[in-house]
Order: sequence, then structure tokens, then C-alpha cells
Amino acid sequence: MRGVVLTVLLALALGGCKDRHKEAIDNVDHDAEAMRKASAAVNQVIRNSPDCTAAKPLMPEAYERIEEARRVVKAAASQQVLNMLKAQVDRVAEVCP
Repeated sequence: MRGVVLTVLLALALGGCKDRHKEAIDNVDHDAEAMRKASAAVNQVIRNSPDCTAAKPLMPEAYERIEEARRVVKAAASQQVLNMLKAQVDRVAEVCP
């Protein structure tokens, strides 16, 4: 009887543990999609930065995508990348007021 109880408790303990590695991978995958969208919008602004007339209308969407991503990303590194993307758009905004 004692062995059965111990086996059941062990099974419950192991079944209740989350695989932290899988969880981290899921977070990266989740963040990657949001980051991809934000990065694409920022890249459009940067590509068009020599032509302020073309770049200015793209800036609101880039800022919006960055903020959308900021709300859903989980990794601290993703937040830092979003800060860098925003800084790039800010630089173009300074040049193209």
C-alpha cells in the first residue's frame, strides 16, 4: 500500500512540473511573431528615410506595431529590441519633422 501511495504522489509531482525549457521556447515563438510585425513596419520607415514625404506616413504604423508588440511580448530581451526599434523610428522622426 505504501508503495502505491508513493508512486501516485511521485506521478502527481512529476505531472505537475512544467517543462521550463519548452515554456521558454514557446515564449520565444510567441514573441517572434509580434517582433516580426514591428520590425517590418520599422524597416519600411528606415528604407524610406531619405524621402521624408514617403517616410512620415509610415511612422504612425511603426509606432503602433511597436506598442502592440510591447503589450504581448514576454521576454525582457524582446522589450529591449522594441526600445531599439522605437529609437530608430524616433531618429527618422527627428530628421523628418
